[in-house]
Amino acid sequence: MSGNRYATILIPLLTLALGGCVALSPKPAGSGKVRDVPNEDEMIIKALYYGQEGKPLQAYEWYERLYKATDKPEYRLAALRALLAAKRYDEALRQAQASLVRYPDDVAIRKIECLSLLHLKRVDDALSCAREVLKREPDDFQNVDLLASIYLLQGKNEEAYRVYADYYKKHHDDTTVLKMASIRLHRFKEPEKALRLLESHSKMIGCGEQVCLFLAELYRKAQNLEGMADVFKRLYETTGRAEYAKKAAEIYAYLKRYEKAEALLESSDADPRLLLSLYKHTRHFQKAVKLAQRLYTQTDDPLWLAEHAVLTYEAAADKSDPTMLKRVVDELDEAMKRGVDDPLYDNYLGYLLIDYDMDVPRGIELVKKALAADPDSGYYLDSLAWGYYKLGRCDEAYKVMKKAMESLGHEDKELSAHMKKIEQCRSKK
Repeated sequence: MSGNRYATILIPLLTLALGGCVALSPKPAGSGKVRDVPNEDEMIIKALYYGQEGKPLQAYEWYERLYKATDKPEYRLAALRALLAAKRYDEALRQAQASLVRYPDDVAIRKIECLSLLHLKRVDDALSCAREVLKREPDDFQNVDLLASIYLLQGKNEEAYRVYADYYKKHHDDTTVLKMASIRLHRFKEPEKALRLLESHSKMIGCGEQVCLFLAELYRKAQNLEGMADVFKRLYETTGRAEYAKKAAEIYAYLKRYEKAEALLESSDADPRLLLSLYKHTRHFQKAVKLAQRLYTQTDDPLWLAEHAVLTYEAAADKSDPTMLKRVVDELDEAMKRGVDDPLYDNYLGYLLIDYDMDVPRGIELVKKALAADPDSGYYLDSLAWGYYKLGRCDEAYKVMKKAMESLGHEDKELSAHMKKIEQCRSKK
């Protein structure tokens, strides 16, 4: 298995294992000739295997063998990285410095030296090393991050921020602005400046996902829910992910920005149930009827049939239309037969049967069932009192209605109208 096809497969694997596009300087004159060996493919496979299995020392041994057999500098670098992964920092430093004698301009090996020094707590030496690396490759963010991280380790926050800021002036990337905002927030304790920095970036460059999430968290800490919702809305528009539309809509609803919440949920279809609740709250019953019908068609869940029935009645211009009333009652009956068991619907159907004189005795039984689940509900007590009134049992109706008004108050217009008729009934008798 050492033909050309097999070698083609190995090339990207090796590139990945060695950290992607590694800048390796040309070997100086007289440093030896690169050699191919017959079993090179098998040796690479073993080195890769041990690296993936979390055995960096064994991987190092194979990369060393490859380097000694072929004299290819990429194996030298891979071996040094394996030593770092194995936490053999003294050995990694020694070998990196020895390799730099042969490859003095190799920045990748110089980074190994810097990291080894840092792990060995030789921070000042690591700082000098990182400065040199950044000077050689100023447009490599890893070099920027290395130097800034050492400054942060030393508590030199201003210097670290300046390193990132200098890079950001040229590149305006999300990663760097996140680092800068983090320093503003955590090191300088300046959340407002961090927020302004990210807002400026998001408006000029764009609101990448990580930038927007950081921004949303800053707004949350500042208790600026409107700003937080607007960021989640931008996140939805940028990523198309419904979860962000839902978060924004929930906050808008909490802030009573119902139009914004509805518009966002309509465009994203992120949470039809929340949208239905908003339609009900804002009394957009025609829209609610259509949405409940869609949910029922999609799910065949009888709960949505019950909702459709209730909303059909609420949306009706003529509440006494017999055709509409029959449809509402039939749908509620069907939903209950199919397992919907909720005092809300029991009371709703019961009240309709009572109020429109369709079946008062059955209506009372349904209301009593609802009261068994929630005995203190003023609305359920009102329905029961109204049922007793319809049957002419006015004294019983009066006692129940008094309880209802104690629960809901005397300001409720419908209850007051019911009580007035019940009192008139009692006085006549």
